[in-house]
Amino acid sequence: MSRMDSAFSRVARLALIAALVPACSGGGEAGAPGEPGGGAGAETAASAFTCADDDMQNLAPFGGPGFQDGTLTGAAQDTYVASSTLLWVKADEASQRRFIELATAIVAQLPAQEGLIGFVLGTSAKCGYARTITVWKDEEAMGKFVMSDAHLAAMAATSEISVQGAVTHWAVGAGDVPPSWDAAREKIAAAETSY
Repeated sequence: MSRMDSAFSRVARLALIAALVPACSGGGEAGAPGEPGGGAGAETAASAFTCADDDMQNLAPFGGPGFQDGTLTGAAQDTYVASSTLLWVKADEASQRRFIELATAIVAQLPAQEGLIGFVLGTSAKCGYARTITVWKDEEAMGKFVMSDAHLAAMAATSEISVQGAVTHWAVGAGDVPPSWDAAREKIAAAETSY
């Protein structure tokens, strides 16, 4: 097994374990609408996603086919496409199991995804959500991933497994790869695409 395959296997295992973390927040009880773990009724990504996720934990360091040992591999581009997702996972056991299943399928396909530079997954038990940051060669590569079987299945199950979520993407320079969680928070807060 190559070093990169081993790292991705580690991420997949950690994703399975950490996916259970959101269920532990708030004693497994759903919060009020618009609050972490809350029901329908949260208004927008900018107003609803205000939980201070200061307990955010990366499941593994940012890495992937185009980013290893803290540096970009290959010829650097002027810009890349960064994407971030935030998903409040429902606290019930069935939603947690389904989230693990969907996340595992996505993580398993990422190493072979053409145009992927790198990614990081994180969770906040305090806020009850999972976050992602991915960096892509270009929008075409990101679009192919979005339309992949594993990702389409996850998108179709969003209302089944989550209370609310948001996704956004933006251009990022080579010097800003990997983007920080602070950058992702700012972009998500301004996101027009929430679900």
